[in-house]
Amino acid sequence: MKRQNRKTWSALIAAVMLGFGLFTVTAPANAALIKTDIVMLVDESGSMSTIHNNLRDSIGTFASILQNGGLDAQFALIGYGFAGDSIRLLSDFVDAAGFASAMAGITPLGADEPAYDATAYALEALPSEQPGLSYRDDAVKNLILFADEASNSDNYFDANSLDGVLKDNSALFNVVLGGEFGELIDLALNNGGNSFDLNELNTTVQSEIDDFVTNFAEVKLQETLDFCAENPDHPACTDSEPVPAPAGIALLSLGLLLLTRKKLG
Repeated sequence: MKRQNRKTWSALIAAVMLGFGLFTVTAPANAALIKTDIVMLVDESGSMSTIHNNLRDSIGTFASILQNGGLDAQFALIGYGFAGDSIRLLSDFVDAAGFASAMAGITPLGADEPAYDATAYALEALPSEQPGLSYRDDAVKNLILFADEASNSDNYFDANSLDGVLKDNSALFNVVLGGEFGELIDLALNNGGNSFDLNELNTTVQSEIDDFVTNFAEVKLQETLDFCAENPDHPACTDSEPVPAPAGIALLSLGLLLLTRKKLG
């Protein structure tokens, strides 16, 4: 009777090990991070200096929230409206620390703000010049525009033509605006993005800055996840293939060994 109980328990343990081993072998060891290339388009007009400082100081928090949510993000910086060079590349894609350093090149001395042309420039579509940004082929394109004026002094694009460029690039578009600029808001809503109140970032109260950045990052994260849910065939949105987990292989082997010994006994 005791021998039979020992055999029963051995068979049960072997079955549990075998089942768990099979589960862990077939489960993915790690889910793939979604790559996203984020271009910050920043108005360089004189009224934006506080925004510039807060954006520089909070990029680390923003990046951490995206990373913790499953994104592999890198950041580029384009300034527009600067006197003498209305649209200019200040940094190709870098990490958060590199982006913060690049913000030192922002100069709040601009007047004209060609937001449409600047956005087209970020997508290599401006006829007069292109920045040569190092977009990754397997990354979601994310554009974020910070402005306290409606788009003006554009030479090539308006809201309708820019909408076509955004769609051709499957680019998500967000706007952080210091006013109700309807065409820019519509562009964001029609291209997977949202509109945010720039005044919430135009403050020296740290708790208010933190609240804005946290909310903004969480919304941006969800937008990117939603994009992949809606576009599973996009190169950025394919999951990693299941790979054998070492612990699962060990349990699988032990379970098979116990079952074999039981049969031989």
